[in-house]
This record gives sequence, structure tokens and C-alpha cells, in this order.
Amino acid sequence: MSRGTDQLLKWQRLVSSQHAELVEAAAAIDPADVAAVERLRLRHDAELVPLALDLAAARRKLEPKWPGQASRLVSDPAGAEMASSMLAANHKAARFRERLGQGAVVLDLCCGVGGDAMGLVSAGLSVVAVDADPVRAWMAGVNARCEYRACDVLHAGLPAAAFHLDPARRVLGAGGARRRVSALEEHSPPPTVWGDVIGRYGYGAIKLGPGLDALEFARVMRLDAPCELEFLSERGRLTQCVAWLDRLAREDGARTATLLTDLGAHEVTGAPVELLMGPVGRYLVEADDSVERAGLLGLFGARHGLHGLHSGLGLLTGELAPREPLCTSFEILESMPWVEKHVRGWLRGRDGGIVEVKTRGGAVNTDALQKRLRGDGATAFSVFVLRLGRPLVAFVTRRVATA
Repeated sequence: MSRGTDQLLKWQRLVSSQHAELVEAAAAIDPADVAAVERLRLRHDAELVPLALDLAAARRKLEPKWPGQASRLVSDPAGAEMASSMLAANHKAARFRERLGQGAVVLDLCCGVGGDAMGLVSAGLSVVAVDADPVRAWMAGVNARCEYRACDVLHAGLPAAAFHLDPARRVLGAGGARRRVSALEEHSPPPTVWGDVIGRYGYGAIKLGPGLDALEFARVMRLDAPCELEFLSERGRLTQCVAWLDRLAREDGARTATLLTDLGAHEVTGAPVELLMGPVGRYLVEADDSVERAGLLGLFGARHGLHGLHSGLGLLTGELAPREPLCTSFEILESMPWVEKHVRGWLRGRDGGIVEVKTRGGAVNTDALQKRLRGDGATAFSVFVLRLGRPLVAFVTRRVATA
């Protein structure tokens, strides 16, 4: 019996009704409590206890990603870390449904534990979850309640269909520890296989890391078909980049920045344009990280009458404050050369209380500075300490409420 088959049988035993008490008990204990773990081993099938603890840990990781559903999902901790969230999976699935129609067949290649497959199934698509690891393929099938196959992404038995490919971005390093990879060639499978997948299936999407270098992707892939890169952030944190290919792309060469929230998706899309620099306006504006990562600061700024504050800072400025979810605006109250005691004195002379410190390029230690600048007053301020050329400049601001 192969190791993969042996592990699969253990997982299937664990989630059977026979071991429901073990699963519940493992979720209730502190896994660092040696005595509690030993009691589990004495009362239950000792061979399954490590898997039960892994399942409990994985479900804790999945709860923020799949709120309200994690307790039914089957996963190991590594699979939970790599899985797409409900927000991202549903957002991507909506594009597949919009472009391909209800009931279209989609192959979720390198499916992992099935985060994206769950979104695709919820969107009314017919999904086949595919993974070379038989345990992960089975987990995806259980979680998404869909057909699954344990095989290679180019297996001859797979149907002709659209695809969602999620190459692994974590590899085993020294001592068995997993490390993230950034170079495209280090992904598993590598870009040569992505090209084969595109050549066979024609259209689909590739899930990549949010730090993707668009120029490197274009150089490595040399695509003939249209391609759009969409950078996703969730509640303000970058999570992934999706390469939409062929009929799933809106426009060849387009970039899209999308902020996903519980209230919906907010996006800007188009071709990158140069961000023009200009004088300091009445407001400083921080665009969502997805906008900057997608190279759309210039486009976003032009649409809102904003320009760059200084090259390399990634900050916008202007006389108007856009009130939309893709950015946060700050009204400038005062600017001065950065001298800590002068800024502290200004704040305390104006009922300063909690102070949020922002910077770029590690110009100051924000955590330490926030504590030193905080006063006893009731007014909250945001202080930007920025390097404009050689000198450091402080901008004392207050947040503008978003609409």
C-alpha cells in the first residue's frame, strides 16, 4: 500500500461517524497540553489522534476564510493555509459563470483542499477537482461536494473544459519546513506545465501570489492568447493574483485591482499609465495595496484628480478626497520638518490622544513612535513621516470618513 493511499484511508476513517467523538475532543483541547493529548491517545484510536489534532488546527485556520463552514471542512493545516477564502473563491467563480454560463464544466487543477472548487460549485458550475495528492483530491471532493480525480493535471482522462490552476507556492525546505517561493520557476508545477495546460484546455485562470511581477510573468509565459492580471486584496490585505486567460480575460494586457469586502467587490481596471508627480495638495490619499501592486496608481489618480506626492512613495495627493473603498484619504492639517519634539508639541497643544504613525521605506519605527507621540487628549491624529528627497517631513493629518 502506498503512503498516499494509507494516509487517505486514515483520513476517511477519522471523519467517519465512528470517530466523531475523537474529532470533537481534539478540537476542545490545547494541542500543546501533553497530558491532554495523552488522554486522547488512551481513550481513542492512537493512530488517528495526530490527524484529529491536525484537523482541529486546520479548521481554526479556515474559520476566518470560510466563516460558519469551517467546522464541516476536512483539511490539514498546510492545506488550510493555501486555500482561497470564501470571498476570493466566490469572486473568481462569478467570472467563470459570467463568461461561460451556468453549468459549464471547470477543472480545478492542483485543487488542494478545495477552496476554489467550493466557490465554483456554489456558482452553479460543474466542477472536477484534480490533484496529484490523493488525500487532497479527496478532501476537495468532500468539501466542495463535487467529482474529484487523483491524477496529473494533463491526464488523458480529464474532459476538455475551462480550468482553474493553483500551482503550489510553498516548497519543503531544510528540516522539512515549508517556505514560500516567489520565482515563477520554483512553483509546482512550473510554468512549462502551465503552458501545456493552456495549450490543452485553452482558457481558464491561474492563481498566483500577490507579489507577482507582471513583466516577469509576460517574459516567462510568452502568451499568444489575451491575458488580464487581477490583484486581489481582502479587507485591505493582498492575497493573490489571478491571470485570466483567453475568453475569461476582459481585455488583453489589462490590469485589475480588486478589494473584496463582506459588502462586495470594488475594483479599478485598465492599462497602466504613468503616475505624474505634483505639489502637495490639501489631502494625502492611500490607495488600496491592490491598486499599487497592479500598477494602476496613475490611472486611479487621473480618475480622481490626484497626482503622486513623490517618486517611490506610492502616495497620492490633491485638492479633493475621493470617498470610495479603494482608498483612504487624510486631510493635511500641518506639515513641518521631522523633529519629534516639535511634532509632539503640536499634537499636545491640540488635544492629541491616539496617534497613528505612517511611513514609507522604514524611515521611522512606527510602533515605537506611536507610543511616544500619544498624548492624554481626546483627538486622534494620523502622522505621516516621509522622506521627500533627503530630509524627512512630517504631515499631521486626520482621516476623512469614507462614504
